[in-house]
Amino acid sequence: MRAFAIVDPSHMDRAYAVRDEVFVGEQGVDADAERDYLDTHPQTLHVLVEDDSGQAVATGRLLAPHTDVFHGGDSGHGAMDPAVPHIGRVAVVAWARGTGAGRAVMEFLEAAALERYGVDGAVRVELSAQDQAMPFYARLGYSTHGEGYLDEGIWHHDAFKEVRA
Repeated sequence: MRAFAIVDPSHMDRAYAVRDEVFVGEQGVDADAERDYLDTHPQTLHVLVEDDSGQAVATGRLLAPHTDVFHGGDSGHGAMDPAVPHIGRVAVVAWARGTGAGRAVMEFLEAAALERYGVDGAVRVELSAQDQAMPFYARLGYSTHGEGYLDEGIWHHDAFKEVRA
């Protein structure tokens, strides 16, 4: 597995293809709602994970603190703190789940959050997770907070983690 920051438009197209396969194809999310203006925000960091053959298998994004995650972006509801970085749009193609691809996305984005926004070797990161994915996030050290909510017809909870150097 190889995780890297997306800087080339062709790599972003590959990330969109992973997201479309997972969110639109598998989960029935409205294609128009899956992409948003935060995808092209200058402070948004996207990651792509390729398997050993170079096939795109996973993606995710990191939103900078104070990016508008409450209007038109990842659906942070009341409990989300706009003053912290937010991880979102984490997607792993079905056949690559359980291979470490999702962990590679999260480790890359957590390290980037620590490097970009950490203070004294620590940073709090938050995410809005589908309830079915909460065991994955719990294994990575995330704790849920707030009430559950529907987003695109899928139950979610907000979660956070203190990432330390």
